[in-house]
Amino acid sequence: MSLAVVALAVGVAAGANGKKEAAEVRKLIDKVNNHWQQNHAAETNAFWDNAAYHTGNMEAYRLTGNGDWLDYSQRWAEHNEWKGAKGTDRSKWRYNYGETDDHVLFGDWQICFQTYADLYNLLPDDRRIRRAREVMEYEMSTPKNDYWWWADGLYMVMPVMTKLYKITGNGKYLDKLYEYVCYSDSIMFDPDENLYYRDAKYTFDKHQTSAGKKDFWARGDGWVLAGLAKVLQDLPVDYRHRGYFENRFKDMADAVTACQQPEGYWTRSILDKDHAPGPETSGTAFFTYGLLWGLNNGYLKGAKYEEAAAKGWNYLKNTAVQKDGRVGYVQPIGEKAIPGQVVDAASTSNFGTGAFLLAACEYVRRLEAQENADRVYQVDLLCRMARPVLENMARGELKKNMQVEVSPTWDGRDRNVVYMETFGRLMAGIAPWLALPDDDTAEGRQRAEMRSLALQSYRNAVDPASPDYLLWKGEGQVLVDAAYVAESFLRAWDALWVPLDDTTKQRYIKEFTGLRSIDPPYTNWLLFSAEVESLLAKAGAECDEYRVNSAIRKVNEWYVGDGWYSDGPTFAFDYYSSYVFHPMLLETLQAMKDAGRRTRIDYVRYHANALRRAKKFSIVLERMISPEGTFPVFGRSIPYRMAAMQPLALTAWHGELPEGLGNGQVRAALTAVMHSMFDDKENFNEGGFLTIGFCGRQPGIADWYTNNGSLYMTSLAFLPLGLPAAHPYWTDAAQPWTSRKAWGGQPFPKDHQWSDGPAIKDRF
Repeated sequence: MSLAVVALAVGVAAGANGKKEAAEVRKLIDKVNNHWQQNHAAETNAFWDNAAYHTGNMEAYRLTGNGDWLDYSQRWAEHNEWKGAKGTDRSKWRYNYGETDDHVLFGDWQICFQTYADLYNLLPDDRRIRRAREVMEYEMSTPKNDYWWWADGLYMVMPVMTKLYKITGNGKYLDKLYEYVCYSDSIMFDPDENLYYRDAKYTFDKHQTSAGKKDFWARGDGWVLAGLAKVLQDLPVDYRHRGYFENRFKDMADAVTACQQPEGYWTRSILDKDHAPGPETSGTAFFTYGLLWGLNNGYLKGAKYEEAAAKGWNYLKNTAVQKDGRVGYVQPIGEKAIPGQVVDAASTSNFGTGAFLLAACEYVRRLEAQENADRVYQVDLLCRMARPVLENMARGELKKNMQVEVSPTWDGRDRNVVYMETFGRLMAGIAPWLALPDDDTAEGRQRAEMRSLALQSYRNAVDPASPDYLLWKGEGQVLVDAAYVAESFLRAWDALWVPLDDTTKQRYIKEFTGLRSIDPPYTNWLLFSAEVESLLAKAGAECDEYRVNSAIRKVNEWYVGDGWYSDGPTFAFDYYSSYVFHPMLLETLQAMKDAGRRTRIDYVRYHANALRRAKKFSIVLERMISPEGTFPVFGRSIPYRMAAMQPLALTAWHGELPEGLGNGQVRAALTAVMHSMFDDKENFNEGGFLTIGFCGRQPGIADWYTNNGSLYMTSLAFLPLGLPAAHPYWTDAAQPWTSRKAWGGQPFPKDHQWSDGPAIKDRF
């Protein structure tokens, strides 16, 4: 292997060499994209070749924050009136090959909707996606399913379906996506090779290479692999056919890796290198992008994929890109590998440039994954909170060594609630990070250590022989923090619940079941009981469905609009919508879905509605963050600090940020608040435990129930650490948040009331 290949294979994302190389690749992205835009007007049509370039340009914008590149795509969209083919007579709409305005249903005229959706998500305006929705929703209303009859169409349109699903919440986009791709498989997919023919004309043995071999066209399969990556990025985790897309992506990646040439490129006919010999950039760039995306997001693991991605990148950097910034060796527009066709350094194109940008951006994400200053800061801060708790509790010494602080107006309850609060609330926040797979990075080693300490702490928490056996009875408060323990398991099931021994699991089930003796107040406490019961359901234990369903019904009655819940019959202006309502309602519903429980409550529809409300509340929270990185201090329990931002962190972690809130924008906003709150403030006492206060040591703002264990709820704002280090949330360029845009004279999304939709009826 070359030095570059070795570097990537062992984790080039760390260290000075990776940082230096990332800077060089960023310069190369600048060179390539600026060369293209300086030599080609934005005002071109919305046909596939131009639109494919813009998918790469938008990725480059997200990575770099270059406003000129964003403006280029916006001008292109405006020039095309946010449309593809512009025909208005639906009776004439066609989906066979065609370049006329009547070919509205032909996917080559629909790829533009990907960029329009991306631009809509940056600055929501209905006109940006009005035509996209009109066309795609009309198409889905027809009984036909043979719209994607050529391999290219899977890149052109599959991501349109997932992007519009995320905007509209209309599940028909996903179901039709699956229906259409199944048709494509039936006419183009070769299950023996795990590759796609370009279309039905090229299936073996209707068509063969000059040597009589199967002819798989590199760019055609490149379109498919890249399209699958884009689909998986947006597809809901619990979508019932997600396994199909994951398996198809992995199988194709395996097949593609096996037929790469030693020089790093793929030939135009990827199984017959002599049919049309020599390098080809567009297929190579799409394959390299797909492999890098799979590595960055945990779908592909192992040296063979690392090596293939590195070799592909070396070809793109050293051979494809020319001195002036052109991307060469791109096969011209066509549909097959053509023997004798000249493809050389002067062969360039818009779509080839776009494919290069996709691969280059994903390579930078990989290189910079462990160097992101915001992530390093947040990991260090979270571990500073967690280490004194978990190190002590894993040894059974938390009660012995924790430096406890209680409110000046403490109500006299058993002080042992402190340890339950400390552990449960900390674990609910740190769980997503601990759920990431192990890797040989500094962060990965730290995470593995913390997970080991956490698992031992979980055991001690329910072991009556341990000095740190927690308070599970005798105080109503234990219901609250048992719910946070349950929440931590629900947030990291495979990493934190599954590894526990059977004795420990049974002890938790017993303790959780025993909490039914506590009658929760008529407030947010109903959700604590529901969260615990839903955990029992997911664990396969006896579950009191009435406690779950009555809480769901009551919380639904307490919804007052625009993302806000009333904490009981009377509305209180505080952050309990953040602390409890949004996250625990969503998680209770999800756990009941996961458990396969079928009751009168339609958990699927309630979950969709609760998610929509949480997304609206995320908008509210993000707008509360001032240009300076602070947020309004009001209501009780304000010493919970960053927990006020939990729904914003939650929607980011789940990939459900609402339109108008980008990854780089939300990361920058939350990190700014953390800096404002924690830097150079007395937030930790001499023992390393949190102090009572909002921004430093401020014991006078404590409520009668507050202790410094309560404050570990601040960890709930760290949920996005559960996203891989190379995820766009961490690697997209930092962007100004809404109040910075507004007070800085920049465009920003308008805000309006969100209607809640029709009432949800019982199943029976």
